[in-house]
Amino acid sequence: MFINKSEIITISKDMIDYRQHFHSYPEVGFKEIETANTIQSFLRELNISFKIGYATTGIVATINGVNPGREICLRCDMDALHIDEKTNLPYASKNAGVMHACGHDGHMAMMLGVARYLSKHNDFSGKVHLLFQPAEESYGGAKYVINNGFFQDFPKIEAIYGLHNWPKVPLGTLASATGALMACSDTWEITVTGSGGHGAMPHEVTDPTLATSNIIMNLQSIVSRNIHCARAGVVSVGYINAGKFESPNIIPAEVQLRGTARAYEPEVRDLIERRIGEIAASSAQVHGCDVEYNYIRRYPAVYNPTSQFNVISQAAKNTVGEERFNNAVTPVGGAEDFSFYLEQIPGAFMFIGNGDSDALHTPGYDFNDELIPVGIEYFLNVVKVELE
Repeated sequence: MFINKSEIITISKDMIDYRQHFHSYPEVGFKEIETANTIQSFLRELNISFKIGYATTGIVATINGVNPGREICLRCDMDALHIDEKTNLPYASKNAGVMHACGHDGHMAMMLGVARYLSKHNDFSGKVHLLFQPAEESYGGAKYVINNGFFQDFPKIEAIYGLHNWPKVPLGTLASATGALMACSDTWEITVTGSGGHGAMPHEVTDPTLATSNIIMNLQSIVSRNIHCARAGVVSVGYINAGKFESPNIIPAEVQLRGTARAYEPEVRDLIERRIGEIAASSAQVHGCDVEYNYIRRYPAVYNPTSQFNVISQAAKNTVGEERFNNAVTPVGGAEDFSFYLEQIPGAFMFIGNGDSDALHTPGYDFNDELIPVGIEYFLNVVKVELE
């Protein structure tokens, strides 16, 4: 399978236009209607067959090689975020309060470039499925894609590969790691209930604020005292609600806490879930309060098995050279719903450097269009390594 770099550059010029179009008209999870229509029109022009209806707006395009063989999947995400853009770019968002602040516009452009190239050069054995996935941001769209029958419709897919741009990583470089790459993302909720009462007479009430303050402090002992120092975890409080601003002399009857938990290993995830509940229950009991605890498992951790990591490592070296591939990235605390696919079949995930840009999920972020030919060539090299 010959990969023509000059043709990739030519294709990328058109894909920049698509990227900037997607950026101008962003749509949030499960509502990527016009985005999906644009992708479908593009695929029809190339006579590439596709199926729709995965997680509402998801699309799976299929390109057959010249010979029969194995099947793999390349995945990109489609959705934007509820953010007011502040870039002043000529192609800035025209949809108020919505912005492609995570680079999914660029990911789609890369995948369209892969589709165009493979539609003309299918000199591989097997099939390549291109998955355009909705609702990656907070909604777990991958889980809905799976529940909508993705693996039943394409039961012969043996491996899946994904990629995400990453600010502050040198522009156009590729980076990944074997094993843990991204953390799980879970949400926990605690409600502490007491009697509440007059702030001047605390001896007559049961005070959920005191119990809650103990819970908050003791939660930080989980990572420092329950998790081995060579392993990792995070427990953070992100929401506290109690009482009324206008009534500081009243001890509230109820306090609500919400937060996030992160881990890379299932055993650590289990431990964090258990310990949060134990700390909440014991702290509430000491202060005569009742407690309700809910732990919501959202995204699993992204874990690159050795066999598929070897595939993406070779593809990365073929694309940017060994010196521009970092094969030992420190795992990051962010999460990715790509992990749901990895619970079903082998696969691997790669980062591509967005250079010195604003951070993801911020109003000043913009995907760097110089990455488009690199991303296209990387995915083509994955196909080459897997299916040549």
